[in-house]
Amino acid sequence: GGGSRGGRRERRWQHQGYRFREYQAWDDPGQGPASRLSLFWRPVAFTGAVVLSSYALASIVYSERRKKEHWTVRMGLLPTAPVTGYDLWGWQVSTGQAVALGLITCNIGIHLLWVSSRASGRAAASINRILNRNFLHFPFSGRAFPLLGSTFSHVDWLHLGVNMVALWSFAPLIVNILGPETFLATYVSSGVLTSLGGMLIHVAMNVHSPSCGASGALLFLFSTSALLFPAAKFSIIFFPFVSFTGPQLLLCAIGLDLAGVLMGWRMFHHGAHLAGSMLGIAFVNGGAKFIHAYQTWCIEQWKTVKRELKGR
Repeated sequence: GGGSRGGRRERRWQHQGYRFREYQAWDDPGQGPASRLSLFWRPVAFTGAVVLSSYALASIVYSERRKKEHWTVRMGLLPTAPVTGYDLWGWQVSTGQAVALGLITCNIGIHLLWVSSRASGRAAASINRILNRNFLHFPFSGRAFPLLGSTFSHVDWLHLGVNMVALWSFAPLIVNILGPETFLATYVSSGVLTSLGGMLIHVAMNVHSPSCGASGALLFLFSTSALLFPAAKFSIIFFPFVSFTGPQLLLCAIGLDLAGVLMGWRMFHHGAHLAGSMLGIAFVNGGAKFIHAYQTWCIEQWKTVKRELKGR
């Protein structure tokens, strides 16, 4: 009857060669998405939760930090005393550089775990299993956390090195504009959003290979920098003798990634790159104002909650 036909359709869905068929990185295929809708709802819900919670947390941390400043500074009567830098074993680094170094350290730490997981033994096998489940993003798995975890994973040392050079180049500038708290929220949010964008493009193009890397978030930082400072000159890491203005290089990057998506090129994750560029454009053209309004609302809600707790 209808039940048997429904069961046959479900088995065809799970085990035959349809586009939404593979439940990669799940221990058992039965744990994977049971329908096309369930393939997307976890990643979309996770992305929304990460974006909203990261900006809310950043606003609360910023509010608490400002509360510790002298009242004359909070009222705007005196300028905020600038932090000239931090002493890191005799090396003076700015706030932006310190934030960039923290992110670089996280990326290197994850990569060292990948290196150690390639050794023999049960411990290495367990590490490899955890990394494959949480720090590689398989577009047809329906899993959510790898959208964030894959942002801190890299294929090899060259991949890691190129991305970290780019992070060191762009992060301090954006930290100086947004502040460390909002920058970290923006970096994490751009990572999951570009991973989600890359996933949607991979699913649409029927690409089953996993992806990893910080390049989606880095394209966001680059596009934001290019639009905020259009007269600045940018160079490509492998061609330092050639320079472009920010908008020129951004248009080239968008064109290259769009061609990569349409032509099915696999060397780079062009879908995530394209999502990062588009996200940066949206951020500069109204997105930042919307985020600021949301963070202002979060601070007001936080103050209200604190007053109510004190009144009890």
